[in-house]
Amino acid sequence: MSFGKKPPSAPPGSAPVASPAPAPRDPYGRRKVIPDEVWDGPKGKFLRELGLSPDDESNLIPNEASIAARIEEGRARHEERNALAQRSIETRLAGARVRPFFLIPDPCWNGATGLFLMTSLDLYPYDDWNVMYLAADERTALVADIAMHPNGNVPAFVEAAAKFMVRAQEQMTKAHEAATITHDFATYQTTRDDVQMRVKALAMQFSRTLIEAWEKNGPAGRGR
Repeated sequence: MSFGKKPPSAPPGSAPVASPAPAPRDPYGRRKVIPDEVWDGPKGKFLRELGLSPDDESNLIPNEASIAARIEEGRARHEERNALAQRSIETRLAGARVRPFFLIPDPCWNGATGLFLMTSLDLYPYDDWNVMYLAADERTALVADIAMHPNGNVPAFVEAAAKFMVRAQEQMTKAHEAATITHDFATYQTTRDDVQMRVKALAMQFSRTLIEAWEKNGPAGRGR
């Protein structure tokens, strides 16, 4: 049969032609954390009562295509937020400039740790929780009273985040191994939510550290 041509009608009495299989709901062909056989079994009802669904993003294991798409989507939103932050500071102070600072440091997003954050926890570097805006120059910092951008990673943050990620990966590995054996995926999901929340809490702690250091050592703090 030539491509682009309508196929001939089936002769009378012939077996009906099966309809094409529906396209998968996930465009990236990702595997599921909790397999379909569990959702179809007695534990599926319990999982749904917890508010979970087999097609939730949290139940889809990211792959190379989905990760690349999420990063690009995040980057686009990040650029929009950058422009908004810059317009906002310029309404307060003409010529002022701010720069984004990534709270979970760059080294954590590279290599195996970054893969862990994105695949196991659905956390990405351009997410709102991971970005704060700091003064890009001294004039902006002093006049607008905004902490100065450190112009790089903060070594103490890199060290603290690295230690945290080792423990977090160990916890998630144990939870996954236990769920594979017991099929207690509700407990696995609870562990995942807890670790995800603690990563965000660590980012918030770094943010507070920067603000407190500025309040102590900035012009207002030095003037007290």
